[in-house]
Amino acid sequence: MKDAFFTVHSGLPREAPGDADSLAWALDVAQTPVRARILDAGCGPGADLALLRAKRPAARLEGLDLHAPFIDRIRAEQPEVKAEVGDMLVLDGAYDLIWSAGAAYGPGVTAALAAWRPHLAPGGVVAFSDCLWRTGRPAPAARAFWDRDYPGMMDLPGHIARIEGAGYRILGARWLGAAAWEAYYGPLSDRVAALRPGADAELTEVLDATQAEIELWRAHGGDYGYYLSLVRPE
Repeated sequence: MKDAFFTVHSGLPREAPGDADSLAWALDVAQTPVRARILDAGCGPGADLALLRAKRPAARLEGLDLHAPFIDRIRAEQPEVKAEVGDMLVLDGAYDLIWSAGAAYGPGVTAALAAWRPHLAPGGVVAFSDCLWRTGRPAPAARAFWDRDYPGMMDLPGHIARIEGAGYRILGARWLGAAAWEAYYGPLSDRVAALRPGADAELTEVLDATQAEIELWRAHGGDYGYYLSLVRPE
């Protein structure tokens, strides 16, 4: 099943919702220096690294991800970026900005913030997005999906308390808009359609699950969303 999952996700521009507008906003709020050292933790295939490079061309950019094919792709397409296979919680050095789009849920936001704290340069900022409930009464289908996929998913007050409990203060935060979701789900939907012909049973199962996830968002996306938070240690 893992092979089928990566077959579906191979060649996609990104692995989580995000867009240039929200990234530019984050850089402005964080006041990220022109020659900053920036890490994309859990960088996927490198979409945000390309956006970061466009906005901060003189920055020292690094990408870290456990999936080697993503890193190989970045090395081929963005040779200016230092891309390495590795655990995004095991870092070396200090960064002006640690960026992480939709990846902190893996180890857990609290664990990620604790691991990243010693690796922030003076004045450094963590910018990360996480999926949160936007309502206390989500549609049953949305509740069933996220309880299975992300059982620890929080609402906004819980998210804020978690950040503050980790010893950080919030510099700015905002919900990602529909364009950020479409930037992820649009290409993913096209990929599902392209793989349908000739798909075996295992791949078909993953294609069906992927399409159901996309349709869930189109039907009930107002019940949940990705929330981009810019935080700095107290």
